[in-house]
Amino acid sequence: MTSEAETKQKVELRKSQRKNIPLMILSIIITTSVLTFTLFDQLPWTITIDNNIKTVSLENRLIFTIQLLFIDCFPLVFSIFAVIHRRVTTIALNPLDPKGQILVEQRQRILQNTLEQLIIKLILSLTLCTMIQPNELTLLPAFTILFVIGRFSFAFGYPKYRSFGFLMNLTSTIFVFILISHRLFIQGTLLQYVKCKSK
Repeated sequence: MTSEAETKQKVELRKSQRKNIPLMILSIIITTSVLTFTLFDQLPWTITIDNNIKTVSLENRLIFTIQLLFIDCFPLVFSIFAVIHRRVTTIALNPLDPKGQILVEQRQRILQNTLEQLIIKLILSLTLCTMIQPNELTLLPAFTILFVIGRFSFAFGYPKYRSFGFLMNLTSTIFVFILISHRLFIQGTLLQYVKCKSK
């Protein structure tokens, strides 16, 4: 019996993987394309702060980034309300009741993952805004849009089809992480603060 159950689980897993692989590839292609076009200023629009495309102060970049971070909070708030709704409308009202815990486990996992992704996104967005050129400011809203789409895709596709949204967030995170690392270490942005002591 056990071998039949294991075989059936393996078959189901393969079916699920066959359905998810095209979604995963599509997610990576969409995310990479959007961020690459944005980075190389190939979109039909641009971001202007104070009607100035050439220079933007760090203060204005930070304000713009913080305003975008507000939009990033929507998936988190949605996840919190999803957990609250499940608790209020089922026997899961008591968080200490193990029978009720099963009913909210999936939504709690979505909430936990969304919170983790939001913290990473917050750090990367604030760091990115300090090192991009004014013509690259479009990266910030593109990163935000991909984050929100990815989080909602993850939540609505959970558990079977969560890979599209998860990979959208993972790909954009890796893209921005590599960009920041390149600017910090290869272009020497971080090293400009390191000076030899004069004797």
